[in-house]
Amino acid sequence: MGVKKKREMQFAALTVCHQDLETLRSFADVEGKNLASLLLHCVQLTDGVSQIHSVKQIVPLLEKVDKNGVCDPIIQRCLDILASIYFSLTLKNPLKKVLASSLNGLPECFLNEAAHSFTFHLQEELDTADLHSYRKVMDNISSCMENFNLGRASVVNLLQNVLHFLQKSLIEVQEENRKFAGNHIVQTQLMNDLLVGVRVAMTLVQKVQGPQSNLWNDSSSPIWQSMCGLLSIFTRFLNDDDLLQTIQSTSGLAVILFIKTMFRPSEKLPGLISSLLLQSADCTSIPDWLMSSCRSLCCADVPASALLFLCQGTLAMLDWQDGSMGPSREALLLDTVHVLFTLSSQIKESTLEMFLSRILASWTNSAIQILESSSPSLKDHLNGDSSIPRRLLEYVYTHWEHPLDALRHQTKIIFRNLLQMHRLTIEGADLVTDPFFLELTKSLLQLEWHIKGKYACLGYLVESLGIEHILAIDKTIPSQILEVMGDQSLVPYASDLLETMFKNHKSHLKSQTVTNTWMDKWHETWVFPVLSVLCGGNLDQRSYVIDYYLPRLLNYSPESLHYMVQILQTPIDTETGSCNHRGALGALMACLRTARAHGHLQSATHAWENLVCSARVKQGLIHQHCQVRIDTLGLLCESSRSTEVVSREEMQWVQFFLTYNLNSQSPGVRQQICSLLTKLFCRIQESSQVLYKLEQRNSTPDSEKRSTREQPSVSLQQYKNFMSSVCNILFEALFPGSSYSTRFSALTILGSIAEVFPASKGNIQTVYQLSHDIDAGRFQILMECFTSTFEEVKTLAFDLLMNLSSVTAGQLQGSEKLQDLFQAALELSTSTKPYDCVTASYLLNLLIWQDALPASLSASSAQQPTCGAGEKSAVVERNTLVESASRLQVILNEIQPRDTNDYFSQAKILKECDSFDLEDLSTSVSNIDSSAEIKGKEEKACDVTAQMVLTCCWRSMKEVALLLGTLCQLLPLQPVPESAAGLLTVQQVKEIGEYFKQHLLQSRHRGAFELAYTGFVKLTEILNRCSNVSLQKLPEQWLWSVLEEIKSSDPSSKLCATRRSAGIPFYIQALLASEPKKGRMDLLRVTMRELISLALSADDSKGRVPQVHALNILRALFRDTRLGENIIPYVAGGAKAAILGFTSPVWAVRNSSTLLFSSLITRVFGVKRGKDELSKTNRMTGREFFSRFPELYPFLLKQLETVANTVDSDLGDPDGHPGMFLLLLVLERLYPSPMDGTASTLSLAPFVPFIIRCGRSPFYRSREMAARALVPFITIDQIPSTLHALLDSLPSSTDQCFRQNHIHGTLLQVFHLLQAYITDSKHRINADFLQELSDITVCTKAKLWLAMRQNPCLVTRAVYIDILFLLTHCLDRPEEGKHTALESLDFWEDVRRIILGSELITGFPWTFKVPGLPQYLQSLTKLAIPEVWASLAEAEGQATAVPLSFSQLLKSSFPEVRLLALDALLERAASSEQGQKGPPPLLYSMGEEFLLLAMKEDHPGCFCRVLKILYHLNPSEWLPQTECSVHLSPKEFLVWTMDIASNDRSEIQGVSLRLASKIIAYLVQSCEKNKDSVALELRRWVQLIVWSCGDHLPTASRLAVAEVLSGTAPLFLTSPQPILDLQDTLSLWRCVLTLLQSEEQPVREAATETVTTAMSQGNTCQSTEFAFCQVDASIALTLAFAVLCDLLQQWDQLGPGLPILLGWLLEEGGDLKDLMQSPHQGEEEHIFEKSEVNFWAETLTFVKYLCNQVFHLLCQSGCQSSHSQLSHLQRTASEQHRLISQLFRELPLSAEFLKTVEYTRLRIQEERTLAVLRLLACLEGKEVLRAEDCPREWRQEMAPRTEAAC
Repeated sequence: MGVKKKREMQFAALTVCHQDLETLRSFADVEGKNLASLLLHCVQLTDGVSQIHSVKQIVPLLEKVDKNGVCDPIIQRCLDILASIYFSLTLKNPLKKVLASSLNGLPECFLNEAAHSFTFHLQEELDTADLHSYRKVMDNISSCMENFNLGRASVVNLLQNVLHFLQKSLIEVQEENRKFAGNHIVQTQLMNDLLVGVRVAMTLVQKVQGPQSNLWNDSSSPIWQSMCGLLSIFTRFLNDDDLLQTIQSTSGLAVILFIKTMFRPSEKLPGLISSLLLQSADCTSIPDWLMSSCRSLCCADVPASALLFLCQGTLAMLDWQDGSMGPSREALLLDTVHVLFTLSSQIKESTLEMFLSRILASWTNSAIQILESSSPSLKDHLNGDSSIPRRLLEYVYTHWEHPLDALRHQTKIIFRNLLQMHRLTIEGADLVTDPFFLELTKSLLQLEWHIKGKYACLGYLVESLGIEHILAIDKTIPSQILEVMGDQSLVPYASDLLETMFKNHKSHLKSQTVTNTWMDKWHETWVFPVLSVLCGGNLDQRSYVIDYYLPRLLNYSPESLHYMVQILQTPIDTETGSCNHRGALGALMACLRTARAHGHLQSATHAWENLVCSARVKQGLIHQHCQVRIDTLGLLCESSRSTEVVSREEMQWVQFFLTYNLNSQSPGVRQQICSLLTKLFCRIQESSQVLYKLEQRNSTPDSEKRSTREQPSVSLQQYKNFMSSVCNILFEALFPGSSYSTRFSALTILGSIAEVFPASKGNIQTVYQLSHDIDAGRFQILMECFTSTFEEVKTLAFDLLMNLSSVTAGQLQGSEKLQDLFQAALELSTSTKPYDCVTASYLLNLLIWQDALPASLSASSAQQPTCGAGEKSAVVERNTLVESASRLQVILNEIQPRDTNDYFSQAKILKECDSFDLEDLSTSVSNIDSSAEIKGKEEKACDVTAQMVLTCCWRSMKEVALLLGTLCQLLPLQPVPESAAGLLTVQQVKEIGEYFKQHLLQSRHRGAFELAYTGFVKLTEILNRCSNVSLQKLPEQWLWSVLEEIKSSDPSSKLCATRRSAGIPFYIQALLASEPKKGRMDLLRVTMRELISLALSADDSKGRVPQVHALNILRALFRDTRLGENIIPYVAGGAKAAILGFTSPVWAVRNSSTLLFSSLITRVFGVKRGKDELSKTNRMTGREFFSRFPELYPFLLKQLETVANTVDSDLGDPDGHPGMFLLLLVLERLYPSPMDGTASTLSLAPFVPFIIRCGRSPFYRSREMAARALVPFITIDQIPSTLHALLDSLPSSTDQCFRQNHIHGTLLQVFHLLQAYITDSKHRINADFLQELSDITVCTKAKLWLAMRQNPCLVTRAVYIDILFLLTHCLDRPEEGKHTALESLDFWEDVRRIILGSELITGFPWTFKVPGLPQYLQSLTKLAIPEVWASLAEAEGQATAVPLSFSQLLKSSFPEVRLLALDALLERAASSEQGQKGPPPLLYSMGEEFLLLAMKEDHPGCFCRVLKILYHLNPSEWLPQTECSVHLSPKEFLVWTMDIASNDRSEIQGVSLRLASKIIAYLVQSCEKNKDSVALELRRWVQLIVWSCGDHLPTASRLAVAEVLSGTAPLFLTSPQPILDLQDTLSLWRCVLTLLQSEEQPVREAATETVTTAMSQGNTCQSTEFAFCQVDASIALTLAFAVLCDLLQQWDQLGPGLPILLGWLLEEGGDLKDLMQSPHQGEEEHIFEKSEVNFWAETLTFVKYLCNQVFHLLCQSGCQSSHSQLSHLQRTASEQHRLISQLFRELPLSAEFLKTVEYTRLRIQEERTLAVLRLLACLEGKEVLRAEDCPREWRQEMAPRTEAAC
């Protein structure tokens, strides 16, 4: 937030040769005022910046020289030296440009001499024969032509020589490039030289103007010959695919430029270039010079890339505006775009596609330029309705979703220019009514919002037509766009479009309306939908709207903030008491935060006083939803002014926030909290600097008075107090047993404080320094953080201690303390627990950095007592590097792979021996290195198994691989053997490479080779950048070697053919991924061709192992994101290999093909971003897919045809065609787009008949896939005709021969198409929709026999009934007296006839063994249930019996029927309970049936639903029926329900618990006068609630308890007259507290609702200030204690209740000696067992909150408690305290590190015991505790307390 210092320029100073230096010395005058003296002074300077100032004095000095026309020899010589200096400077040296700029002002009398000198030195440059100097000469020529008059003149003087040099240098450099083929580093440099040469030649031709330009037209001059030679070179470059594409592209520009320059007359130039582009040149009419220079372009097939770059040159190099090319320029423009369209279908390489898109965009720019003064004919060609714009639109639609960002950007430019082109062709016409714009708008709006290209195009349409036109078509557009902002990938596009729209709308309304009422309309259109989203949208949507859209809205319209606040304050105020206003509060905080962060609030005080009250802020800081808390904190911390003074209120609120929000479990929330607090600390630091300056001046400006309201000294003191208080909170949060999230947050914030407030330096004063608040206790707290099992905590603690180095150094003084730490580190380093070893490393690292190692280990430091800090650092660094080099060879020798069986045999030896000596072991087994903790202090041997040894082996291999990779990455290589310039030799690097090769190609353990791959990647990256040619070619050699081994299929090969080829794919992946991306990637190209060839081969002579390897390697390469778009050209080949491989008879090939196919699907369609397998975000239009992969169009079509023919075959092959599965998987992800146009080259229509035929497959799964795949291929308007055709193809009831498979497949296709048709919301508003549906119904009725018993197949019957169900669902049942078209078709009668004639009425003759029976039952029941509801509605109030009732359905013997019926009844029961429309009388009349069904139901799903129905019904309506229906009294039924809740472990447990709780509440309320009658049941219910809170039960059980407690809180928890006895009531409260400390967030949130309910009752709402507020679980805990203590006072139960609360603190019943037992003691110890972890629950937080509330209670009121109970507590606590002290003494030194678990448990129990003792002392009125011995929260209460008060 501070001002960054400008980086000083650093560049090489100019120098001169010794001879010139002597010359200057000889010419320099004594006074030092002539030019020689100035130059001498300049060259003697060593600073380039100073030399610039000297150079700038040259011309002013020469202007003072006598201008008598005779040049002084001294000046001549100095000008000559200046020319020499100019050509010696490098191109990027600022001195070169400064010198040129200065010499441009040279007096005229010196120009000739200066030009002569520059020409002479330029000629010297041109005469060089050193190829390595060519680049410097080219740079000098280029700089001479760039705004340098003398330089341009010298180039013109030597034009022939310059051209000759360029021709010679390009030829020689190209030849040198060929010699170094394979050495990409040298080649890259040489190709850059070629590129510069071509550019210099182009610059030369473009900038040489005037008389010299006539030289281009003299065909006999040497200059002409050089031009022809250069043109010939450029033509060769253009066709040379071995060069960089940048060179080819630039050569294309140069070819057109040179032809334009040399060809005459210019009017015929467009025709010549058109003939070259169209490859229709007449060789006889082409000039000889052009034919000799560009023969390959005139008389041969030109490669696509060369044509593309010629088109680029045509558009860039020709003058389209000045009319010099005559009328034929329009024909050339049209020919160019037609060539580009042709190339678009041929080019698929990503880089060439990028060039093509840029060139098309350039073409549209040229077209716009010409259209401004073009002929009517061209306007007709470029009108929006003509073919060229249509094809441009198709290009845009095809590529606007392309993976390359740059290409997508070009499509936006093309679309924008296309609109501009059309506007120019219809000048004067109304754009809004123009047919082209109307059709384009309609088409774009019909597209789905998941298409990213739609947004930019709509934005350009808005800019062209205005937003009113769009809103007139659909006024819900803003809401639709906001709806998609829940998808992160669409958010930037949506926010850009919305910004364009609301800006355009505001401008339009402002210009159209005189009054200010337009603002209300604008707010209603754009602001109100945003507020709706902020109040009720999903979490992601709200977050993205706040981050991306809200700032834009407020930045454009700051005055809208008041409207937002006004709208959002209303629901908050009106909903008080409903607990449902969290959305409005969150939205309010988000708006205020955004406004303040962007400077739309004058100050924080302005916000607190005028916009939002402080109560709202406090509610936001502890809100249940984390985003509300973050936004509220952001409102406090963020400000547009970095020096805005932090107010006292803000500091108080931040402290309040920190108290309850450090324990957030979301990493994102923790990160945001730390980031926001860092901003606040920076504000404090920077504003304190302003306050210090104001304090020094003893005056405060008025503006600062308004912001601080106090004197600077007061604000500074508040800052100090605030920061100290924050640090107190943070250090207190690092208590024993604190959770990972709490420690992470606290340490991160402390680290920010240490960085933001550094030690005072110079004049900079620091308002706070953390080091001043660190004492020995806090230092010990930070040290204990090293014992955390999370390495992030260790790292944060270590970094903090390093920042506080002075404190750390002071605390580590003392040999005894150091020795203890060092011994602890050594002991931990030999532990079998990984986290212990990490702790040891941090301790040792801290000791090393603080120079605090024991004296015996720091002898090297003692040997050099006189070394300074810099010398010592250099010595240590040199010693480290030398040691690394000397040990490297040892490492390489030790890590050679060995036989794992030796490890197993050694493990057996270890297991058989109780104790042994490591030295004897290494002697007896010399070839094995073992490192394990063999025996502890108790001489107990570790039980080492073979699995342990194996795990240690691969973990060691992993570490070795990472070490070697890091060494290669960090250590310098020796350029030549025995060189002192590096540490790693070439041979060592090769040995490391061989190790990796052997490791990756032969290892079978994924954990080993996966991380060896990481190290190998580091090595390959170094090799590819290495200047040593032998090392640089190693990756290529390794790659060819392994490919040959794969192809050879040698039986003796050790390559792993199983486990997905093990490390082989990783090996090849590393070699290819490290290949330079800017080159041509030859390794990737050749490798992919080889692998695809192998994968497609079906040669059994070599076995299938090479094919399997190839498929597995391809899978890995397609998954590697680093290869990017370079892998896309090979997708088609990979897809062919996968689909064909799936048909292989070999399982390994099929398996690998399936895996490859999966990676291809992900690569092409993207990572699955939704639950829907076929989410629209993971699909693609057919045009886009086949445009990117044109080879797949004929392949997939042919394969699909083969599959369809196989299905139709009468041979009845049961195996079918296995490739169908993969084909349909691809096709179901394609869909036609309304923007596809009429072109049929890549139409999806040919696929449709084959997909329909695939529906006849004998495999059920294939028929389903074919049905789903058909849907996206049929556009919505084609569905009715397709449905007619499919239904007509079904057999009639009279047909004798038909196949049920064919019928099933067709019906499935009808079902899925019909489902898509009726769910399309846009189509349903179409006027023809009902008529089309009627026609479909007629066709469906014609095949009605398929739903009846005439059809023996239950599977097809079920699908047909599903179709009927769809039709009934989308058609309203006719009302009485009204007839619809469908009623005249007797459709409803047919449906009723099917139901009444079905087995639901007549009974079922089958069992479950009949195929399709469950499916048929479900379909039939779904169709029958609406009919049952309709029959009941018709019979309401009448005595007529209904033919089918729910009672009949519930009596079915099939659970499928009962389940669906119960679901329907449950839905009505739930809706009626919520006050919605429903038929409760029916449900209550069935109460007896529900009870009977509950008693006899044995299906879990049905039983669960019956209990749910009973739960939703009022017990008063059905509970009295238990006696007569199930022969149980209400109490007995309650006991039966509780028995179920006690014994079940499934969902039924939670449902039965809820039901039992509802019954018990009903019984209690109905027996108010005789509560003792249900006392036993109440006691058991309380026990059930307590038992259900246990961790041994599923999460659903605890959620049910929380819901029950929330529902019964007013009755059992907070009732003014307690129903339960005190013990049971407190047991229920203890359950609430237990749930609030659950590790599961949903449980905590549910328990928080209970607390919210409890503190919002009439008698408890005054207990806290947060009644009726939605609060977070962290503060809900302390609020629960506050409410409970208040209730104890209200009930007058403080005396008997206090011992129970103190018992909670003490947690009686546990044996303290158990605290010293290891968590795994008594069990077999596992070598990699993790320690205890804590994510949320913090025992001492519970203790602190309870203590505070009890202490507060004791300070407010007197308490008379049972003396015996208190005495018992006193004795117990004292005994525990004594025993804890004894156990502490038994622990070893540094127990916090060596016995962390036991130490932490003792610390926690000690705090609990001390808390009880303090409270008992306070209760007895004893002043035995000093204030400083009490917790911080108690001191404020103790200060005013008198003895009588207690």
